[in-house]
Amino acid sequence: MEQPVTQATAHNNTIAVYQSEIEIRSGWQGQNVESVKLRDVASVGIRGVVNVTLIIESNTGRTYRLQRMALPDARQVKKAVEQQKRRAGLYE
Repeated sequence: MEQPVTQATAHNNTIAVYQSEIEIRSGWQGQNVESVKLRDVASVGIRGVVNVTLIIESNTGRTYRLQRMALPDARQVKKAVEQQKRRAGLYE
């Protein structure tokens, strides 16, 4: 199994950014896992300053809102997603 580029936690969620996908775990002990391919990510945004909301929008119309994150963690995830998309040639 490959190592994640970066990881962060939000309220009841854990997010890990890999080379080709984002993995969002939720539920008790992270039993619910959703994977989003980087090519399917349309945009990543940050809202707030203290209890930050990380918003990931996919090309399929799905919006993931990860609430109550620390600002440095949210910035780190956003930066990692943008870097991986740029590296793969998928980001403008």
